Order: sequence, then structure tokens, then C-alpha cells
Amino acid sequence: NVVFILSDDQGWMDYGFMGHEQIKTPNLDKLASAGMLYERGYVTAPLCRPSLASLATGLYPHETGIRGNDPVMPDGKDKRKDKAAFGQMRAKMTAPFAECTTFIEALRDNGYLTLQTGKWWEENPLDHGFTDAMTHGDALRGGRHGDVGLKIGRTTMQPFYDFVEKAQTEEKPFFMWYGVFLPHTPHNAPARLFNKYKDIAPDIPTAKYWANVEWFDEGCGQIVEHLKEKGLYENTIFVFTCDNGWVQNPKKKESSIRSKREPTEAGIRTPIFITHEGSIEPLRDDQTLASNIDIAPTILKACGIEPPAEMKGLDLRKPEVLQERNRIFVDVYEHDSHLDKLDDLKDGLKAWVVVDGWDKLIMSPDHKELYDLKNDPDDRRDLASTNPEKVMKLSDIIDVWIKETPPRVRLP
Repeated sequence: NVVFILSDDQGWMDYGFMGHEQIKTPNLDKLASAGMLYERGYVTAPLCRPSLASLATGLYPHETGIRGNDPVMPDGKDKRKDKAAFGQMRAKMTAPFAECTTFIEALRDNGYLTLQTGKWWEENPLDHGFTDAMTHGDALRGGRHGDVGLKIGRTTMQPFYDFVEKAQTEEKPFFMWYGVFLPHTPHNAPARLFNKYKDIAPDIPTAKYWANVEWFDEGCGQIVEHLKEKGLYENTIFVFTCDNGWVQNPKKKESSIRSKREPTEAGIRTPIFITHEGSIEPLRDDQTLASNIDIAPTILKACGIEPPAEMKGLDLRKPEVLQERNRIFVDVYEHDSHLDKLDDLKDGLKAWVVVDGWDKLIMSPDHKELYDLKNDPDDRRDLASTNPEKVMKLSDIIDVWIKETPPRVRLP
């Protein structure tokens, strides 16, 4: 069995196991310590929808065509008021994604029951490999990024319990997509959690965010405990990552600064771990680069399924292979996409990013930034002007990456 845990809008240091001195995440701490943890993990995009599409397909956002969260609406149309038009544009935006093979489809085709919960953007999850789903994805009924699926971990865990019972009854292995809408806004964790942090956090907005992080951790603990009660824990692989980073704005609640939607480390870095006690030796790696592009092929290989050839990610269970690559890439695009311009990979582009060892280049359309992450882990000191040769080398690496990863779909 596989449980995929996807944190939503969380800073890469905001976990107990990553050394945060105030935030409590005891359940994730236990899972991380029992597994293979990469501290230097990265998302493929610092924005929810393209990040999730990459996770499902093992492709970069510029390959899937899912580069932003929402489509740019036709003139005179508002996505909040004109639901019919918004639904049509959403369907058009999802069409390229539907041509891709998700790792969930591969699991389903190999006998797995597959459950979707929480965040899901690409319309009906049942069309993309899930046998069971909370989200309906219908824009006319309020579907956008998860609808009723967003209740998981906030108001109920029952769909997960029912799904486990179904899998046991049918004697089938299962996969769960736990895309819980936490610690994402609204930062409205129960008062018992907020009260733990209100006097130790530097400000009230941060206290509310920290409380949501612990609320997220509690749900992860409920999953683990239920699987142990059912005798399924030992036969379950846990895979963890986040969709994008978050740094709480101290002056405004439910608002981020210098993180989400940006190519900063705080926007694109995340811990990644895979845990299966008894088969995966615990390892904590603070040097090797890992990417969310690696998660789809890792899950399939761990289940004995050969990934589709287009999935170029590596097996996270083989750190020596990741060490040989030791390079990651990130797409950063605007929030809304012009669907009639997806054939232009630079339309809506904010930046392409490469992290090569400890060197990081942010290549924006009008400038380039270079950082030494070994000595500047929060990428504050731009070294581009004093290292033109390194800038050129890393720029060439990005150019090759883009040429070797063209869009794999028919664009609308």
C-alpha cells in the first residue's frame, strides 16, 4: 500500500524534524526518522496546480501545459461570476493534462484501489486514475481546486477509513492521495492549537500559521494510527513532500512574503522523504538534491511497476543515483495562463531555475541571479555580476534542459 502525504503551503524549515524550535510535528517526525529523508528537496513549481500536475505525471509544468492555477478568461468574463465560461476554460486547460499518463493510472491498471482526497485541480479525479474520489471537480458546482475533497483532515477522516475497509474487503492493495488543504489558508486551526502558539510566536498571523501546521500533523498521525490498528502499517509505504513553500507575513494574516509563487528558496525548497519500515534503511541526507519530479517513478518502482518512459525522474530509494545527477530544475510562471499561447514557453514565464550542487541560477526574462547556497541558504546575495562565467554555464544548462523536455501534449 502507498500513502502519499502532500503538505500545502508550508515553509521547508517548518517541521520538528527540520529543526524548528517551536512548531510541533511529532507524527511527521517519526515517519521522517524511520525513512529516507532528503533535506534538499525541491518542488517543480512554487504554485499549487502546476506543482500537483507534475507530481501526478512525473513531468515538468512546461511539459504538461499546466503552468498556472487558472486560465486567463475571455474579455468581459469573470471566473467568479461566469461559471459556465469558467467551466469551459477549465476544461480547455485540463485537456493537455488528460493526455499525460499519471502514476495513479499505472497503479490502478496494476490492480490498486486509488483514493483521491484534498487538493485536486484537474476536474474529475476519476478521469485520471482514481477509483475513488472525494472531489467532483465540476465548475458549475463550485469545483476548482478540490471542492468537497478539501474537508479531509479539517472536518473528517471518514473517507480514508471507509476506503481502507473497502480495500481489505476486496483484498486489494491501495493508494491514497492525501492532498490535505493544510497548513494552507484559512489559518483557522482549533483554539486549543492556536492557544499553544499565541504567546510564543512573534505575532498573531504567525501563531495562526504554526497552529495550522500542527493541525496538519495531527491528521497524518490519525492515518498512521488507523493503519496500525488494521495491521496494515508494516505493508504501507509513506511518501511525503510539499507543493510549494510559505513564509508568513507578520503584518497580515493568511498572507505570504518572499516564498509562494517566487523562485526563492523559501518558495521552492521542501523536505522529501519515503518511509517503509523494514525495507528502506533510515537515512538523513543534507547534501543531495531531490525533486518532486522523482516522486511518481519512485512510487511506481517501489510497487514493482515500470514507470512510463517519459518519466525521467529518479528512484528516491537510490541516493547514489541522485548524487550522480545532483541537479534540479524549477518552472516559475504567472498565476493565470493564456491558453492560446501555451506553445510559447516564455509566455507568462517569471523564471526558470537550476540548482546545480550548491550553485543556483534564477533566469528571468530580463535578468539573471546567481547564488551560493552553501554560504547563503536563503538566497539573499546575488553574485551574478561578479561571476559571469558561472552564469553562462548555468544558463546553458537551463537551455539544454528546456530543449530536452519539450511539451509532451497537444496544446489548445
